[in-house]
Amino acid sequence: MNPQFHGRIESSKFKLNRGQVFLAYCKGLKDGNYYLELHKTKGPPKTCEQLGYYYAVIIPTAYKQMIEDGNDSIIVKIGNDFIEVPLTEDTVDRLLKEQCAKFDGKKVTNKADMTKEQASAFIDKCIRWCAEKLHCVIPEPT
Repeated sequence: MNPQFHGRIESSKFKLNRGQVFLAYCKGLKDGNYYLELHKTKGPPKTCEQLGYYYAVIIPTAYKQMIEDGNDSIIVKIGNDFIEVPLTEDTVDRLLKEQCAKFDGKKVTNKADMTKEQASAFIDKCIRWCAEKLHCVIPEPT
């Protein structure tokens, strides 16, 4: 996946939100020809705080609850076979993404492409799913 550098257009000029990060990235590239693509976003990108809360609080809390409930693996059906997969924080992440997508009947949204609003909705769905299915309380962000 190619890196993304967010910005905005003001007075017909493109202004990077974090220009220093873009310049540092460019320093690591070899000389050559490159191109940039512009895509209009649906809103401001998700925040580091949102991702931090998801990965540092929601995932570990859900994982801990699943382990405490005696779930050290999950069963996956592939074709006619059932395969036991160890329960890890990565599998909990995937499970939450899949279950939250079912709330809306949509495909799983890639967290890298989420806007701030989409990330908030995703986090809310994860918290609700954990409460309903795991009977655990996700701590509030601090």
